[in-house]
Amino acid sequence: MFNGIKKIEHIIDYIETNITSDINYERCASEMALSVYEFRRIFAFIVGCPLSEYIRKRRLSLAACDLINNKVSIQEISDKYGYSTLASFSKAFSEYHGFPPSVCQKRICKIKLFPKAKFEFQLQSSGEHHFYILNDTFFAIHGYCAYSDLTDTCCCEKVWHDFYALGKDKELSKDKIFVSYKNEKTMVKCCIGNRREPTSDSLKDAIPQCKWFCVKMNTTDDNVVNQKYNTILCELLPSAKLNRRLDVPTIEVFPFDMSKKNFEWEIRIPIE
Repeated sequence: MFNGIKKIEHIIDYIETNITSDINYERCASEMALSVYEFRRIFAFIVGCPLSEYIRKRRLSLAACDLINNKVSIQEISDKYGYSTLASFSKAFSEYHGFPPSVCQKRICKIKLFPKAKFEFQLQSSGEHHFYILNDTFFAIHGYCAYSDLTDTCCCEKVWHDFYALGKDKELSKDKIFVSYKNEKTMVKCCIGNRREPTSDSLKDAIPQCKWFCVKMNTTDDNVVNQKYNTILCELLPSAKLNRRLDVPTIEVFPFDMSKKNFEWEIRIPIE
């Protein structure tokens, strides 16, 4: 756990150093030997704020400080923090601080400052946890695939929304729903569908034969799930002396009917 916190601290420093540039999510994830999907979940749990929100709030905080302390134009600040238009910057600034950026240069304002994250390490036991190891064969997920928008509060949030909004769930059989979260450079490719034998069209995205570290869940609450990912990847795998397999995506397995309260589903982490 301590090693994981130190790595997160290095990533926070990297974000701070590059706050006016594009933040490479894959670089952040690879430093912790995780997929982008797993990293975003763990970051949200440890820092208490989703990665995209953390970066947005830091930029808008620093933008306000720049406007107060420097004789620079609003357009320069907008460009500096990566906004495509002055209008989009003004809108984001107003929504966060409660007034437009022009007000900062005209009168004394109470701005919001979202500080750089810092950590205190406390040694504690996380208690007992249940898991099982599954040796599984080569298979493919046939269904709906799309890329996660990095501005999503939760990774692949929009993909899940579109899966239902577009009626893709109605195209599946009532088998278990398998979901894969695969790194694609700085994006995450999310595939939601039924488990099937691989075909020539699905070979590229097929899941190879693998050993899996499996944990059952009875809630989809993001905070609880983020905490569980942190526990699995930063505590349980190291404690069991197991290593995450980096060339295989994370899998989640759900029942077809997710309308029941506290339905059971699984997180599956590929291991070597």
